[in-house]
Order: sequence, then structure tokens, then C-alpha cells
Amino acid sequence: MKEKVMDIYTIVSKFKTERDFENYLISIRWPNKPHCTRCQSVEVYKRSYEKGFKCRSCNSSFSVTCGTIFHSSKIPLSKWFYAISQILAAKKGISSLQLARSINVNRNTAWYLQHRIRKAMKEDLILKGIVEIDETYVGGSTTNMKQSYKKKRNPFKSGMVHKSPVLGMISRENKQVKLQVLSHADGKNIKPIVRATIESASKIVTDGFGGYFGLKEDFKTHVVLNHQKRILKKGEFHLSTIEGFFTMVKRAVFGQYHHISREHLQSYLDEIAFKSNYGNINSFDLLLRLGCARC
Repeated sequence: MKEKVMDIYTIVSKFKTERDFENYLISIRWPNKPHCTRCQSVEVYKRSYEKGFKCRSCNSSFSVTCGTIFHSSKIPLSKWFYAISQILAAKKGISSLQLARSINVNRNTAWYLQHRIRKAMKEDLILKGIVEIDETYVGGSTTNMKQSYKKKRNPFKSGMVHKSPVLGMISRENKQVKLQVLSHADGKNIKPIVRATIESASKIVTDGFGGYFGLKEDFKTHVVLNHQKRILKKGEFHLSTIEGFFTMVKRAVFGQYHHISREHLQSYLDEIAFKSNYGNINSFDLLLRLGCARC
């Protein structure tokens, strides 16, 4: 049976003390038995709530947060849990200011929490079946941009130079999506990503952009829709799913975050894709497991 995301009400009802939060994280990270984060030995014992675990094999001390996204953080686990729940519940994202108000921390702390959590959301997916592929450009208009930023992003050129190209791939079979920021939207950058992300037995659908030329040799079928000639569909093949998803991405960027630097754009896209891929299952526990595996 699929479970819903753990919301704030469930967290408040289920956890009463910081020890409850720690015990839940222990059950997620080590469902069978705790093991040493240094030598992987299971010969460990619990010292106390404050001091964590001790390994009999290598004599090292460690806590449940060691080597996780919570590592070296003075922020209580309770606020981490509340932050994760708020982020997962916000379909179009939540700003650092809003998160700061919700969990009673300053804006910089909320921003730090968000980027640590987004780090756990990054995935290496393999898509299969009918896969729609398209590219878009994310970024604001230069109309009201400061001259210093405008010169930095678009000194002499026009068009999409001030925006960041993003490649989107979505599987029609299970609606899993992968978003990838590109340094430049061309075949040299696009084709290696497509080949590494999609199974060769899949059927891919693209528009007539030249960056996809030559992919027919790598996949079972490559259906090309010439949008310039108003060919938007061939039987079951179309690009409506990925185009609709791009609309939601841009609403999240403009509606919630307003401005995202090119440096951090990928992490925001990872968050949007993760919530789309796992919105109907217990993504809270999944994110905790991923967070325990990455730092």
C-alpha cells in the first residue's frame, strides 16, 4: 500500500522529544543493526543519547548523523524533519524566507538546510519505454536587470544567452523525469546525457532540433516531430508530457524563487524532479535514507 508524505501533523503527533527523532533516524539508516561508520563493523554499542555509539573493533565514536546530510550540524533533528516535510509538501517549492518563518530559523540557516536536503534528492535514473525528450531555457528577463548583471550574463548578444539551457527527459511508462542543466544546447552536450540516461531498447521522441540527430542508431525507435511544420503528434508519440512539465518548472522558478543562479539551478531542478518522481509514495522516508547515504 502506498503511503502519503509525512506531514507536519503526523510529525508532531509521532515525535515528542529529540530522542524520538534520533531513534526514528536510526531505524531508517540501520533497519537491522547499527554498524560502524569507519570500519563497518556491527560490534557497536549505544553509549548514551548525547554521546552516540562506540565501536568495539576500531574504538571510534560516532553518531547516527555521521556521514549524512545532517553531519556537523547544530540544528536539531526536529527542525530538519520539519524542513523536509515542508519542502516535500510544497509542489512548486518553498522559498528560504518562508521556510525560515515556518521552522523559526534565520534565512541563511533555511537556505543551508534546503541545499543539504536537495543534495540527497539528486538521482541517477535510467528511463525506459517511450521517453519524451525536449530542451527549454530557464532564467528571467534582462529588462529590469542591473546593468552589471546584464553585462555579465549577456554582454553583446541577444536571444537566450542570458538564460540557462535545460534538457528534460520523461518516461511515459512510469512518469519518471530527469532534468539536466546544459552548458550549451547542442548535440555534443545532449547526446551523451541521453545515451547514459535512457535504455537502448526504449523509443525516444524529440522535435526536429539538430542536437538530437544521430540518436536513431542508439535506440529502438527515434520519432522526430517537426514542430516548424506543425507536426505535433504521430500516433501515440508526442511531446505534451515533457512540455507540460516544463511549464510547471517555470512556474516554480518564477513564482517561488524569482531568481536562481546558474550555479545552483541544477539542485533546484533535482528537487522538482524528485518530488514529481516520488510524490505518491513515502518520499519522506526515502529522502531520509538517501540523506543517510550522502554527505
